[in-house]
Amino acid sequence: MAAIARLHLPTSQIRITSCLFLYGSEANQRIGELIIEEINRLYNEPGATALVNGVNMQVLFDISYEVIAPSDALNMATSNESFYNNFIRIEAENHITRSFMGFGLGDNSGHWLTSDNLGTSTTAAHEFGHSLGLDHPANPDFRGSSSPPPIMAARGSFVDPQYQWNPLVKAGEYGGTMNPIHRRVSKEEIALIIEGLTFKETETYYIGYLSNNLFDRKGMVV
Repeated sequence: MAAIARLHLPTSQIRITSCLFLYGSEANQRIGELIIEEINRLYNEPGATALVNGVNMQVLFDISYEVIAPSDALNMATSNESFYNNFIRIEAENHITRSFMGFGLGDNSGHWLTSDNLGTSTTAAHEFGHSLGLDHPANPDFRGSSSPPPIMAARGSFVDPQYQWNPLVKAGEYGGTMNPIHRRVSKEEIALIIEGLTFKETETYYIGYLSNNLFDRKGMVV
């Protein structure tokens, strides 16, 4: 997901903005509302801050969406040069049976599935993290951390019983892995997103990259 990070000195904020242009047979206003509510809520929930020139700046995510026709997505993507614009196809299924973002961390295109319960399962927020350059943690075992698993924890991760699909079974058994509804964005993950943005020479940074790829219903590049 490409995004724009801007320093706003009057309010002591670093504002991260982008727009998800949703297209595809399952793209509609209700799905858009659910996706955007989840992303903005989870990424603003930690109340993360960053030190810029000796001043603590609030990191604020303001992500929006628009539902467009596939033909409009094609017209936009063909000439897109704005890091504000991201193209997400919404379908019920695809050839790899999971939601994904492009072909590399930071891509501004993706293919998301309603079967992943977008907006209620943390899948949208997880894929959004990939789009901002976040990868899965190297260690998939979060037991004993005394906090919910991070948003970038992969499905199948080991967690404390209260965060499992079934809290009564042993870790690794059927139902003994992470239920993704428990994932939350951590301050450490937000720090990784803005790492290196010093704002010493500019008040605007561009996050991610522009592949401008579009996908067909099955998740193949068109």
